[in-house]
Amino acid sequence: MPTAFIPFTLRATARDGYQRAFRTDIERLTSDHRAPLSTVGSTDSTACLRGAIAKGDHTANEASLARFLEDRMAAKGIHVDIMVNLEH
Repeated sequence: MPTAFIPFTLRATARDGYQRAFRTDIERLTSDHRAPLSTVGSTDSTACLRGAIAKGDHTANEASLARFLEDRMAAKGIHVDIMVNLEH
């Protein structure tokens, strides 16, 4: 049975104290081949990204996906504030 993927958009904002690393963090997010994200648009302090993720408990709603992604980013040393929109 094929895996269902859920498309989403993610708006990332530079977190206080981490503004200097923002562009590098966005580049790191878009270069991760296990969870590909593409940049829709970006500035020095905000970015809009688009991606898809395998359906699971973490895709039950936007808040659960945001928590899941924030945990993965923090584990990689990426410190941005995010807002996620699921595209059903």
